[in-house]
Amino acid sequence: MKNSALKNKFLLLALLTTLAAIGVHLYLTQHFYALKFGTQEGPSVCNVSETMNCDVVTASSYSALFGIPIALWGMATNLVLLYFLAVTRWNLTQDRAQTSRYAFLFSLVTVIASVVMGIISFTKIGSVCLFCISAYVLSVIGFIGAWLGAEDLSASNIVEDIKDVFVSQRWVLGFAIAIPVIAFLGNIMYLESHGMSEVDKLAKEKVAYWNVAPQQTFDQTTGLIMQKGSGEPVMTIVEFADFRCGHCKSAAAPIHSFVNSHPDVRLIYKPFPLDGTCNEALGGRGDGISCGLAFAAMCAEKNWQKGWAAHDYIFDKQTEIVQAGNLDKNLEEIATHIQAPLEDLKKCVASPEIRELVSKMAKEGENAKIQGTPTIFVNGRVLDRGQVIPVLEAAYKSLK
Repeated sequence: MKNSALKNKFLLLALLTTLAAIGVHLYLTQHFYALKFGTQEGPSVCNVSETMNCDVVTASSYSALFGIPIALWGMATNLVLLYFLAVTRWNLTQDRAQTSRYAFLFSLVTVIASVVMGIISFTKIGSVCLFCISAYVLSVIGFIGAWLGAEDLSASNIVEDIKDVFVSQRWVLGFAIAIPVIAFLGNIMYLESHGMSEVDKLAKEKVAYWNVAPQQTFDQTTGLIMQKGSGEPVMTIVEFADFRCGHCKSAAAPIHSFVNSHPDVRLIYKPFPLDGTCNEALGGRGDGISCGLAFAAMCAEKNWQKGWAAHDYIFDKQTEIVQAGNLDKNLEEIATHIQAPLEDLKKCVASPEIRELVSKMAKEGENAKIQGTPTIFVNGRVLDRGQVIPVLEAAYKSLK
């Protein structure tokens, strides 16, 4: 009796950790779709550093299987596991011992998958996701609970149980088949409900237009430059954007995550302020704030090699910056964030050199006939919807 009570406690532990794992996988699934399709507002809450970065992991080609997020596969598996744990814990099955061993086997699958994905993150992607790690830890704890809660667990019994799946216990096979069914249907339902079902078709269409778009030439040495690898890039993305543009803020996370998950891709950010005080294409109209923010980012890079830090901060605080409408206040906050002397930053922002640099990059955009921001060019040709990861991935694959 005591042994049975103890096993029930371990099964309850496995149940609770499996419920938690389902919640984590649900978050990761939503994060996958938001990042992939450009609906995520800003970086993920679990982006701690370049190494601990959920966006980079999600943007990699390893984050999906058959076009379905790995997180959704994990959620489907844990839902099935939850059922087996529940019917065992509360004796809702004719053969509790055998059902407990099936729960153990499904739990083993989650652990194996966690180990494989963990290895891929460290060796192939070079970044790890804190939420993913929490899912891995939960799968291990759940596995221990299922293991210690299983009855008559032995190699011979496991072999017989597996044989029974194809003979007398076909209902277990049905639940195993339910995992891919849940994953496929869940993916279809999500894409349909959010108007994303045609994304693969859209990507092919945009890449087809990109292949025949006029070739443009850009200065590869000016702007903010990002590349995780050190070799010659296969793909060079040139992005023209304005710091007060909401669509540009939304584009930043997926583009940066894509670049950081592909070492042979280079990103060059060139400011195209929607502000005529430094952008001739706007005919002199503007309040000078968008230009000032662009000056500040270029100064941060030129003097302190913190251009990307300034870039990220400005987009992260975009709402407050727009509401403030005060460049001096903005510069003070940027200087504090990048730990630079405010007077040195202001002096650089006012310098003819930096103003000429930004005007020159804006002129590049005007010469390339961009119609708005953000505008993305890949290897010199405009790529419409280039802020959407499936579109970038399709262009990348065509180059490879």
